[in-house]
Amino acid sequence: MREAARPVIVDTDTGSDDVWAIIEALRAVDTVHVEAITVVCGNLPLDLCAKNAIHAVEAAGTYIPPVFCGMARPLMRRTSFYAAHVHGEDGLGGMFLPDPARAPETEHAVDAIIRLAREHAGALEIITCGPLTNLAMAILKEPELVRWIRRAWILGGSGGPVGNMTPAAEYNVYVDPEAAAIVLDSGLDSRWVTWDAAGEAGEITPAETETLARSTSPAARFCVRCTEQLRRFYRDTRGGDSYAIVDAAVMTAALAPEIITEVFPAACAVELAPGADRGRFYMDRSAGQPNCQVCTKLDPERFKAKLFHLLGA
Repeated sequence: MREAARPVIVDTDTGSDDVWAIIEALRAVDTVHVEAITVVCGNLPLDLCAKNAIHAVEAAGTYIPPVFCGMARPLMRRTSFYAAHVHGEDGLGGMFLPDPARAPETEHAVDAIIRLAREHAGALEIITCGPLTNLAMAILKEPELVRWIRRAWILGGSGGPVGNMTPAAEYNVYVDPEAAAIVLDSGLDSRWVTWDAAGEAGEITPAETETLARSTSPAARFCVRCTEQLRRFYRDTRGGDSYAIVDAAVMTAALAPEIITEVFPAACAVELAPGADRGRFYMDRSAGQPNCQVCTKLDPERFKAKLFHLLGA
């Protein structure tokens, strides 16, 4: 690890836009060193998420961090809400790659998070691209974790009244709202990048897709290939040819915080009761005791300049 590189864990439910985030982190060798990739169920079942994380590591073409499997279901639900219709049955847009030669580590992701946080106490950052089940379980198992982790960068919640999973809720929070509530209530230093901020800044145009597809960088071309189903999903549901790479937005915010143009302290909470509002992310900017920082705007030009540079396009 280079002296200036910050130690990080990437926690992911590896669908196609998570792949961009993993590759981006692994290619930012002057900024961060990925100590581990921890996998959680979310977009896909856990085994597929782990497989895709290893494919992303290989596609990055840099170094090989360990991959750990974590929670295979949300804290209080028997099953998750998979998103194969968004990312493809394989999570990689229908590439259906063979199983990678490497396998995940045998240590559980929750234990790996605790161990690495202890080893890098006060320095380790965790960047979460999926539901917060792994992080919440680690906090429950080792309460000292909230002191050891320097900061958590979280893709989750909504800065407005509408979600992307239900009219009330954003996907990562909705899939495991109890986990999100545990993280918010833990005292962990966390910065939440809302899905609407990520979606607005992370929108990739057809011209930009073509540039990436024609790049000499295998990593950039891999990113285009794995998001073929995501592009179809956006075309079918929104009627346009642009699509959002939301997980890369939280990763870029962690790598280059200067892309953040609006961030503020807030007292946030998650609706846990059954019903139409379950998973809603509440923000109170006027509360005297905020429990997190919320990022609701990113600079699209600076975000994409950083992303495309790291992809080698």
